[in-house]
Amino acid sequence: MTISQISIWNRALGFLGTRSVASERENTPEALQCRLYWDSARRQVLRDFPWNFAQCRAWLARLPLPEGFEREFRFAYALPDDCLKVHEVRHEGIAPRPFSLAQNTADAAGSASFLATDAARALLLYTGDVRNSRLFDDLFAHMLARKLAALIAVNLAIMNLLPLPALDGGRIFLLIVGEVWRLLSGRRLDPKYEAWIHGAGFALLLLLMVVVTFSDIWKLVT
Repeated sequence: MTISQISIWNRALGFLGTRSVASERENTPEALQCRLYWDSARRQVLRDFPWNFAQCRAWLARLPLPEGFEREFRFAYALPDDCLKVHEVRHEGIAPRPFSLAQNTADAAGSASFLATDAARALLLYTGDVRNSRLFDDLFAHMLARKLAALIAVNLAIMNLLPLPALDGGRIFLLIVGEVWRLLSGRRLDPKYEAWIHGAGFALLLLLMVVVTFSDIWKLVT
């Protein structure tokens, strides 16, 4: 069975007991939260365990050794762009060697990461940043869904409390307004005013969806 990103999203939402999504491009609160935390959750779970599908090897490109490392190490190497976690460094691809990961604060781009070691020719064994969900195994997909659910749980609960139609917060807001009106006037809130509040909230929700959709389209064309 092929694992897809949307199936992992829906598994995470199932853990939260909320509604599923049909597309990764939806502008529902659930889809927005999944998109927001997806990459963070994926990278965290990849780092947690040496998953077979994510294990990589690469010969490293040498860099000038920054000051302060001369006493312990002889060489510095650039890390692969997709490196999430380093497991081992082997001299000539055979003998494991000690290493240290550090930031080069003197780098013109800011603070580039590098690896320092005494291996003259270094082979790196590492966990790669796998983005293709078709490569995920079942256990990884399950753990990723758990992590995603944990990250979005609090924010989804807060979003659900927003005073907008179709959300719990909209009903709570109306109850509060009705109770305040009853205390001030001694009468129940007229149903037509409730309809106006619902209409204004629904218009605000539609405006939010239009803004998000326009933002997504703008990112695609630029």
